[in-house]
Amino acid sequence: MKWYLLVFVLMLIASLVAHIPAAWVYAQLPTQRGVEVTGISGTIWQGQVQQFKVNRQSYGNLSWDFQASKLLTAKLEYQVRFGRGSSMKLDGKGFVGVGFSGLYANNILASLPIQQVMAYVPTHVPVELKGRLELSLTSLKYAQPWCEEAKGSVAWTGSDIVSPIGQLTPGPVIADITCQAQNIEVLGKQNNPQVMSEFKASLNEQARYESLAWFKPGAEFPASMAEQLKWLGEPNAQGRYQFSFAGKL
Repeated sequence: MKWYLLVFVLMLIASLVAHIPAAWVYAQLPTQRGVEVTGISGTIWQGQVQQFKVNRQSYGNLSWDFQASKLLTAKLEYQVRFGRGSSMKLDGKGFVGVGFSGLYANNILASLPIQQVMAYVPTHVPVELKGRLELSLTSLKYAQPWCEEAKGSVAWTGSDIVSPIGQLTPGPVIADITCQAQNIEVLGKQNNPQVMSEFKASLNEQARYESLAWFKPGAEFPASMAEQLKWLGEPNAQGRYQFSFAGKL
């Protein structure tokens, strides 16, 4: 009899854990200032949030699905999808989890208009960038404030550079992203009949950034813009115009 009672109790506990409502768990958490979550459904193992906002900025829908097989490797991992219906026109998916080495993320794919990113980046020239940024993050190990290590790439697709003196369509711009001990580095390049360019940017633990870049006009470089290149000074021996920026976020 005791054996049957033990099995019953274990099954009851397992059933309760398997059906813990996500909304109930969220209600037990301390209130976070500026965070607004609505439309919670499902369980802590599989569910979704209809709308997730931080400081009135909508990040859209968030859904999660627990990956039970990862328990065999002593990890708690979820497959997530996020961004649908966001005011930022964000869309993304991937895997996030926690193990003995801390928080991590794998195979993250995210896309949003480049204008959303440029709103947080200091610029020194009157230009407007159009298109979308497509982030592919192969792996990331989190550590405050940025990352212990990470590897991935970012592509600027449907790219246009609009200025008062003309417009450039550089085509796909692809850059590799790495992180080692809080130091993030981005290396990228682009080449088409209008223009050729390369750039390098870095961000350190103190949120200080540096960027170095050059561009070289091609055979189809817009004439209206070519007339203004004299204001940039003389190009180097390779015909490249170089520039750099540095500061703190």
